[in-house]
Amino acid sequence: MIWSKIENLLCRQIGFDANIIGTRKIVKAVENRCLICRVNVDDYLHILTKSSQEFDELVELLVVPETWFFRDTQTYDAFAKYVRSQWLNKFSNSKFRLLSVPCSTGEEPYSLAMTLLDLGLLPNQFHIDAVDISKNALSKARKAVYSRNSFRGHNLEFQNRYFTSTDKGYQLSEKVKNTVNLSQGNLLEANLLLDRIHYDIIFCRNVLIYFDSSGRKNTLKNLHRLLKNQGLLFVGASETGELANLGFDIIRLNSVFVGQKKTEIPENLKNTNLNYPAYVIPQSKILVESYQINKPQIAPNTEKVKKIQPLLEIQDCHLDSIRILADQGNLTAAISQCQNYIYQHSTSAEAYLLLGEVYQAQGLELQAEECFQKAVYLDPKNSQALLHLALLKEQQGNQEKANILRQRWQRLQQL
Repeated sequence: MIWSKIENLLCRQIGFDANIIGTRKIVKAVENRCLICRVNVDDYLHILTKSSQEFDELVELLVVPETWFFRDTQTYDAFAKYVRSQWLNKFSNSKFRLLSVPCSTGEEPYSLAMTLLDLGLLPNQFHIDAVDISKNALSKARKAVYSRNSFRGHNLEFQNRYFTSTDKGYQLSEKVKNTVNLSQGNLLEANLLLDRIHYDIIFCRNVLIYFDSSGRKNTLKNLHRLLKNQGLLFVGASETGELANLGFDIIRLNSVFVGQKKTEIPENLKNTNLNYPAYVIPQSKILVESYQINKPQIAPNTEKVKKIQPLLEIQDCHLDSIRILADQGNLTAAISQCQNYIYQHSTSAEAYLLLGEVYQAQGLELQAEECFQKAVYLDPKNSQALLHLALLKEQQGNQEKANILRQRWQRLQQL
């Protein structure tokens, strides 16, 4: 069928599951491009396979940026504390180098710039590169005029300091704009930013969940190459587990877990093939209705199950959708959806692992630990859950238990 061929083409070249974007959205985008090109769907597929420009046009229709300034304030608090306590004390004589990829419409790299300026750094003390595959997103970032949708949360004091209200929206000050270098690039290309000096910190949040295993390995190999030794990698709330055994140690900054570059590339990444076309998918807007269902501790009453089952069938969702919800910052909704999923798939170790990661992102560490323990009970070879438990035990000061868990984790890596 023609639509499955188009979905397969998108999957091969972009690296994401078509189910995440949605068949309906793909159909609508293709029909739009067919009208513009004045061809039918069969002819359009032929054009799509031959024209990289047309493929880019289709990708632009499928990507809906969903970002805002200082998204996930815990991440920026951890970043600011690191700069104050580590970099300013030890490396203030060198230039602080950062990368934001994908940068979407610019809110993230500009938020990083404002954070550094608020900490007292001068523009000549830091360098920020911002990369995205989308020409449209980069065009908006260069204009740096934003609507109210880009300003969320309760603390918007920065808006008065760095923006001017205009008829078109809120214009970012030149002082901030000039600190960010915007460019188009493919996150998975082997030569991405090959001529640049290594970075102290890379922000690559809410992207890994869109790629398959090969895509994630390629991405992390590239980011490992671009970081300085001991450099830090910030990823999304449910993505930290991807870093284990892929070139990064997982460390804790405040309440945020980040990756720290190991000096050697693991063997399983050294021969990773990077020579295939792929595109960075910016943070996608997916609306998911949520509700709260508590998992029962004992066998439920059969009559109650019959009453609730139709609702569960309507609200059923996939773990990939829940990950996206979490990485959009909708942690409470993600917890509700994950609890719903576990209600129907009570033996899913991956669901308990994901729920634990979301609890952890909310700072609910007791609940997170319980979920990781359940994941290990259901799947003793779940290395990500073991690593999360080890980190929690270290944080609690229980080094003996942490060492046991780490030894189990290391044995699994050798299998």
